[in-house]
Amino acid sequence: MRLSTLMGVVALATATGQAVAQTQGTPIVPSPSEPASRVGTRGANFLLIGVGARSQAMANAYTGLASGATAMYWNPAGLGSSAGVDFAFTRTALYEGLDITHTFAGVVLPFAGGGLGLSYIQFDSGDIPRTTEDDPDGGDPTTGRVFAWQSTAVGLHYGRRLTDRLAVGAGAKIIGEGMNDARTNWWALDVGTQFNTGLYGLQIGAALTNVGPAANAEGTLIERRINNTNVFPFALPVQFKTTPANLPTAFRFSVISQLMGTSDALLSATPGQNLRTVLELSDGVDTDLQIALAGEYTYRNVVFLRAGKRWLNEAHTEFREGSHGLSFGGGLRVPMLGRHLTFDYAHTSFTDLGAVQVFSFELGGN
Repeated sequence: MRLSTLMGVVALATATGQAVAQTQGTPIVPSPSEPASRVGTRGANFLLIGVGARSQAMANAYTGLASGATAMYWNPAGLGSSAGVDFAFTRTALYEGLDITHTFAGVVLPFAGGGLGLSYIQFDSGDIPRTTEDDPDGGDPTTGRVFAWQSTAVGLHYGRRLTDRLAVGAGAKIIGEGMNDARTNWWALDVGTQFNTGLYGLQIGAALTNVGPAANAEGTLIERRINNTNVFPFALPVQFKTTPANLPTAFRFSVISQLMGTSDALLSATPGQNLRTVLELSDGVDTDLQIALAGEYTYRNVVFLRAGKRWLNEAHTEFREGSHGLSFGGGLRVPMLGRHLTFDYAHTSFTDLGAVQVFSFELGGN
């Protein structure tokens, strides 16, 4: 058989196989039992990683309790309860052995009858081997052997009390993520409120976060220069068209029940001790409705014990074990120079993904 004939047979067989595959394929369409999902369709997902060991130990059920510097992430209305200068710092090592870190730092100052705060969040992937089309195993000397994916958010926030029971707050953020040669930048707004009903120790809190426009990636990695002297007398700069990325907008709502402690507690007024439970609902544009249930016990406002459980899209994952999303932790608060220095610890189980441990400290007057 001639070579040209053989090549013709192979080409015909290939085309026939592709045609059969196209005609016999079954399209994937949403159904009531398996609706369409937007998971993984948003940019800046590092904004969904909670900050502060106290909130992590309570499975992120913290919107209604948020106070001090970490309130700038959870609910800016919590800044209204700041009595003086507050400072907080948290650093988390995510997923053991991968060098992935998440850092939060924030400071709050008294201002105009409330609290004005500045926050900084950074997500860092650590060094990742860089591969290219010419060097799929890495080691291209022109691009560098490694790169890092970094995400940052810098925010300005303000919150104050309108009455002895109602507090409101808002914040604005500048957000960026990517590599040195390809980054996406956004701006976003947060708003929140906290309300003490005065009935049987019930409090509520709500926050709408990461509200902002979509943005496109920019940088040298998505830019090229076309050199064709037959068409253009000069190098023509062009840029690839990228898909705009939206922010992970989310709404959180929590209900707090004061079981022991204050005079209006549901069960009993217990001086020196405090016990509360929190139920929180979180609904994001790229996640299903998530539920978290937590409790916190306080002894003389010095020793804290916390535990919680968060149900993380269980219907769409294989992580159905009871320990997935289960967290616990504690804290110690000591007086220092007329202020209070608080150390907190949290441990959260993510089953196959391992456990995440968080240490944080906060210096404040509350």
